[in-house]
Parts: sequence; structure tokens; C-alpha cells
Amino acid sequence: MSETILNWGIVACGLISQDFCTALRATKMPNHALKACAARSLERAGKFAQKFEIPSFYGSYDELFADKNVNIVYIGTTNNTHKEVCLKAINAGKHVLCEKPMSLNKQDQEEVFKAAKEKGIFFMEALWTRFFPIVKKFKEQITNGSIGDIRFIISNFMIPIREVERIKCRELGGGGLLDIGIYPIQMICYLMDHEKPLKISCSGHLMPSGCDESASITLLYKNNRMAVINMSTTCVQNARTSVMGDKGMIEIPDFSWCPVEFIKADRTTHNEPLPGCPPTNFANSVGLSFEAEACREALLKGWKEHPVASHDKSRLIHEILNEAMKQLGSSY
Repeated sequence: MSETILNWGIVACGLISQDFCTALRATKMPNHALKACAARSLERAGKFAQKFEIPSFYGSYDELFADKNVNIVYIGTTNNTHKEVCLKAINAGKHVLCEKPMSLNKQDQEEVFKAAKEKGIFFMEALWTRFFPIVKKFKEQITNGSIGDIRFIISNFMIPIREVERIKCRELGGGGLLDIGIYPIQMICYLMDHEKPLKISCSGHLMPSGCDESASITLLYKNNRMAVINMSTTCVQNARTSVMGDKGMIEIPDFSWCPVEFIKADRTTHNEPLPGCPPTNFANSVGLSFEAEACREALLKGWKEHPVASHDKSRLIHEILNEAMKQLGSSY
């Protein structure tokens, strides 16, 4: 890539796209520019462009993909459209950062990866948690011997979002596992160095629509290690991650998907404040700037995948996710 600046095109003008733009503007990273946005409605795209001072706006995604001033796109559409929109962006020669989950099933995921590889395009699933500096330090604390060898991990995400349309509607790719369950799954994969579990077991409940409402997933690993994920779309917020070793415990007390602190083995707290930012729709969204900078790092180094969120790492996360959904009867 010859460009040293990432010229972003924002695909869809919803809440998460608003937060992505807010994060880029708040952190004032000189090597990132908002160049264009697109929505299904030209009027909506225009209002979005005005709010974030974006020079070009379009009433269709295809028009944005044709914009020569854009070299990378952020895809914030609903889950059911991710594959289609990713493929169009890739075929137009745009690098892609796609919101999680990048696909509804393994077949769609592989189709996107294949297209990116054939076109020589950088593609990354937006697993933003992994790029928080504090998450790297959290893992370093686990591997420095302070808790000994990992024996058990519990990671939860529970928040009352069952009545949100995109959560309860199968036509939109709904379900709690795709929306919030992916976060504790990816966290456990990250902490376990992406080791494939020996066994995946899942039980839970479905909504009347057939989307998953709650789930408990147990992962068995070699050497008698275990991990448990608890997800619910009906409970008051709880997003704690606890890692137990044979010598101690370390944990993120809450907001495991966008943390600012963790409790070390000696029970002292390590804090890592985020950059200042105007109010956002979702918690700690200024942290979206970390994944944007990771995209730039990869492109400057000529990578088509970022090693922290590589295609194979996304594959493992989705393998666990899809198997859990299959066992619940909520797979796509």
C-alpha cells in the first residue's frame, strides 16, 4: 500500500458507525481521515456526513465503493448483510474492517476470506477488545507466572437487550451469541493462545423468534483445563472475566469487552484510562481507535491479515460460536 493515510469510507450510518467516527475524531490520529459515508437513505447519509464533517456521502454502498478517495472501509451494517457487503467492498479493491460477527456461518466466512486472498485485500474482523493496551497487559499478567498455570476461566456477558430489534429478529441475523456472546468466546480463545478445545458443550434458551436468548458454553481443553462462557440478553449487565490458576486468580471485574481495569493476583487494581471522548452510544467506544490503528499498522507492513485478529483466529472463534448455536438450535 503506497498510502500512509487511511482514507475511511463508513458503510452504514448506525450507532456503532457513529461511535467509530467519534473515536477517530476524538483521538485526532493524523494518519486517519474520514472521506465518505453511505446509507440506504441519501438524507441519512447527508446528516451523518454533516455531523462528522465527512466530505462525501452516498445513498448506496456501491457508490461509496466506487469512490477513488476511499482506500479502506468500515462496515457497520446489520449481521445478515455482512457477507454481501464485504464481498462487494473486496471486489471494488477496498481494504475492509468488518464489524463482528463477520458472518452468520462458516460457509459465508470462508467465502469472504477466499475473496480477500484472491484480490490481495486486507481484511479484518473488528474484534476491537484485542487491541486495547490493557488487554495485552492483562494477558501478560497471566503468563508471567503470578497465577501459575491456567486451570479454569469464566467469562460472562449479560445485558438486557432481548427486545432490541436486531437481537430478536432472525431476518437481521439476530441472537445473543452473535451480538454479545462472541466477546467472551474471543476472550477465552485469546487467553488460551487460540488452542482448539477438545469438546464444546452448550445449553440455553431461545426466543420465540428462534434466536438464542441465553446460553452457557463449556469448553474442555487438554491437561484438564476448562473454560465457561455465560451469556444472557435478559439480565442486568455483568461482563466479568476471571482466570484461575493453580497459584492464584486474576480478573477483569466488568466491561470485559472494553475494559479499563483489572485486578491482579495480589488483589491490587491496574487501571488504564482511555483517551478523552465525547459521549458515545456504547461503553468506552473511543477504544475503537485502537483497531483502526491496527489496520494501518498491518497495511504499512504489507500484511493482508493482522496477527492479533488473523483469519485463522477468527475461524476458531466462529467454530465455537457456530457449534454452540447448532446445539441450541439457533444456527443460520
